[in-house]
Amino acid sequence: MVTIHSQQTLTLMGKMGQIAQLIQDGRSDTLDTLIKASERQNRDEVYFLGKTYSMGDAKQILMFMQKEEQENEKRTIYRLKQPSK
Repeated sequence: MVTIHSQQTLTLMGKMGQIAQLIQDGRSDTLDTLIKASERQNRDEVYFLGKTYSMGDAKQILMFMQKEEQENEKRTIYRLKQPSK
């Protein structure tokens, strides 16, 4: 049984799904571009996927996304090297 405690929890789950999709598509550069644009404008916030994040939080999300993309690439390479049955 799944219980949703609040609308905020539901929204968070939706954001994680959107982030997961960007990772799967290899598109962490989207967030990187938004961070760089905010920095050029001397802003301490980043608007990403319909939500405003502090610069620190956005950079943490970006680091997570980039790490996961690298792991996905490693898994893909490993699978390609495996002999076919």
